[in-house]
Amino acid sequence: MAGVGGNRPKGPQRPDPAAAPPEKQPWADLMLGVYEELWTAPPPAARLSVNAMARKAPMASGTASEIFSGKRDPDLKYFLALVRVLGGDPGAWEPRWHRAAARAAAIEAGEPVSDPLPWVEGEAPGEAGEEEARPPLSGPGTELPRYPVRRFLRAVLAGLAAVFTFPMRLRRDKAAARMQRRLIKAFMERAAKDFRRAEAHHYIEPRFVILEEAEPEPAPGSRRRARSVRRTAPERVATDERDVRTLYGARDELVVLGKPGMGKTTQLARLAHRLAEEALAGGDGTDPAHIPVYLRLYSYRGEAVEDWLAAEMSRIQGVSTVLVRSWLEQHLLLPVLDGLDEVPRVHWRKCVKELRRLREICPGMAVGCRTDEGDLQRLAQSLRALRYVEVQPPERGQVEAFLNANRAALADVREALKERQSLWQLLRSPMMLNIICVTYANRSADDLRLEGSLEDRQSRIFDAYVGTCLRRERPRPDDAPHRTLTWLTWLARTLTERKEQVLYLDRLDVSWLSRREAMLPKIVPTVVMAACSLGVPVLWLMAANRAGLLHADVPAAVVVALAMVANTATQAYKSEEHFLTLPEETKAGEKHRGALVIPMVNNGLPMMIILALMMLTGVNLASSATFVVGLAYLWVSITQWEGALTDVFSPVEQLRWTWRRSERAMSDGVIPVKRMALSGAMWMSIGLLTGLVVHLVCPEPGWIAPVAAFVLGTFYVFGNQFEPSMQDRRPRPNEGIRRTVRFSLVHGFAGLAVAAAFVTTLIALASPDPDLRRAAFVAGLLGTLFAVVRGFRYGGLAVVRHWTIRAVLAHRGRTPYRYGRFLHTAEQRVLLFRTDSGYFFPHSLVQRHLDTTAEKLLERVGPLP
Repeated sequence: MAGVGGNRPKGPQRPDPAAAPPEKQPWADLMLGVYEELWTAPPPAARLSVNAMARKAPMASGTASEIFSGKRDPDLKYFLALVRVLGGDPGAWEPRWHRAAARAAAIEAGEPVSDPLPWVEGEAPGEAGEEEARPPLSGPGTELPRYPVRRFLRAVLAGLAAVFTFPMRLRRDKAAARMQRRLIKAFMERAAKDFRRAEAHHYIEPRFVILEEAEPEPAPGSRRRARSVRRTAPERVATDERDVRTLYGARDELVVLGKPGMGKTTQLARLAHRLAEEALAGGDGTDPAHIPVYLRLYSYRGEAVEDWLAAEMSRIQGVSTVLVRSWLEQHLLLPVLDGLDEVPRVHWRKCVKELRRLREICPGMAVGCRTDEGDLQRLAQSLRALRYVEVQPPERGQVEAFLNANRAALADVREALKERQSLWQLLRSPMMLNIICVTYANRSADDLRLEGSLEDRQSRIFDAYVGTCLRRERPRPDDAPHRTLTWLTWLARTLTERKEQVLYLDRLDVSWLSRREAMLPKIVPTVVMAACSLGVPVLWLMAANRAGLLHADVPAAVVVALAMVANTATQAYKSEEHFLTLPEETKAGEKHRGALVIPMVNNGLPMMIILALMMLTGVNLASSATFVVGLAYLWVSITQWEGALTDVFSPVEQLRWTWRRSERAMSDGVIPVKRMALSGAMWMSIGLLTGLVVHLVCPEPGWIAPVAAFVLGTFYVFGNQFEPSMQDRRPRPNEGIRRTVRFSLVHGFAGLAVAAAFVTTLIALASPDPDLRRAAFVAGLLGTLFAVVRGFRYGGLAVVRHWTIRAVLAHRGRTPYRYGRFLHTAEQRVLLFRTDSGYFFPHSLVQRHLDTTAEKLLERVGPLP
């Protein structure tokens, strides 16, 4: 239908199966039938436009256009909705959709597919001439089934396998259903905690406005739509509906918009809670129809949405990523995602694209986003959701009801509102009402009576809120407010700079420090490990001399041990100085590996000085004592060099033994050359040390030393195949470090027990003159070295680095030394909230307000205890 502006048709584009790609031809044929049989049936003036069909279906206009043109595979629900809108019979068109889907699947699988028959009026492809197209039952060209006995046996075996495995499959299905119900309950409790916190004082029923796409109108004097009209903003349609679940249920897709503090998070939490209740309504004996998941998008960084969803559910609830992906394939997950505006701007486009794709594989979806900026409004609109609602400010009557619920405590606030009518604009948000209730309960509200702009008044309210929280009697009034504000403002500034909202105490790393400050946490763990490990053979030599088992040169061993520790410290320092000279871009893509790979060239002069001092002291470097200390130092050094391949400084919260470890530095080929070389060097150093110690204490028989060296070296190398990892579900603050300490101690004592038991048993059984005292001395040295080295290797280095970082932050005045106690106290004062092991500010506006210096904030807060 041509207009004066050109030959542009009014309705959808006519599908062209010949121009469509092979995999899209079945859908193009199907939609051609819809076009010619349904859309062209009415008179031209009565034919629907794409927007009109999309609005009545309902679906996005782009989706309807792509389905009609054959460029998009139509979902059965959308296809039948379009058929219903165009006046067709869904029951008659559903078989056609299934035939098209079968043809598309055959094309995708590479199977030969016969060309579709031409469209016949009132007849779908395959219906006309179907009898003629069927192959004969017998005759030339037919192929009878082959190997009937084999097929029968296969069917019998499959039936027997199904019968015998039925109890196991039944138990597996029941366990999966129980896990689903536990997960739903966990998310339901998480959502309930969020909305109950926001509704602690009084519940304000939300008011919504539905945003609908405006129907484009043609420009005057033309049948072609004007460009300016097509970009009209959505229409705001008032609604009396106050239940977000009802708004969501109309289309199973919802985007909740609103300005900061209007309660978007509260409404999404309520929606997730209601969906979880409905999923659990069938009782423990039924499988949930869907699994609502309540998450925040602030951690999205451009990855595939399946990967992000699996990682978040694993981090929060400890669910296997494989299980999450299987639920996505089964269309069980129902995501409720808050904080679209918190995604970094560089990832907006990718996030929107991935959320659209997620909507296609989930039975429903809800998203929350701020709208106080134009870019955020366009970001939300780019989702092309079926329904948008915006949370409106509470009415004056609702504000009065909130104040009357706390009439006695907020009496002065009500008087200030009578005196200053302009204050009502400040109270038109649930978040501000809750803050005012905490701030001015049973105290004067003179701050509200001061003149100023809306931003100045809001800032004064936040200042008064901070001051009130510091004066709280529980746990006690703060006797050092300046120090507390210094710590809080630093936390707010750092979280804002890092684009984060939650502080996890056990995840503090060197990125929280400057490049120069990060040197100390990288050096100290290495030096502490070397000192502790080299102190063990020195003490052992002293004890063996005192017991009369050896006549070792202990002073020489002490000098060599001190020299090796000093060499380790200088090497670590030189390494970090060299690391600082690298440009920032080089560091950006590299993990903080610490002071493990040492540039020996830069440390040549200190090594020469240390060697000269050793020679001046007259140390006998050829004595057995110095060899014992030197071999122990070699063992420790190789263990530290493993940091180039394995992240030994991250918390160890779970362990698994595996043949294939995830290494960070490999050779370019398939074989991990560096890893194998380090393992070989470590096996050799342990073997030489074990053989030397056994030979010194138990020289007879001679084969004990090589056997003990081989077995213990092999045991240690195979024990290094334990792969540590972090566990994201941690119920208490700093739980990761507690688990790391436990794993370090357990791994160390396990190494001590195994090494000591083997050496003692070997010497006791093989020695012609069993002397358990000698066996105990050998087992004591080797077992203790095993315990110390493995304890540092699996968690000890991470613990030392964590506490070094804490000490640096406290020394700089950014945090207290007992940071956990301070965070708990701030939570009791309502300055911070806690979620599992993390702490966050009550609202992003509060975090932004505290993003300043303590001096400026203290001036505004006023006199404090």
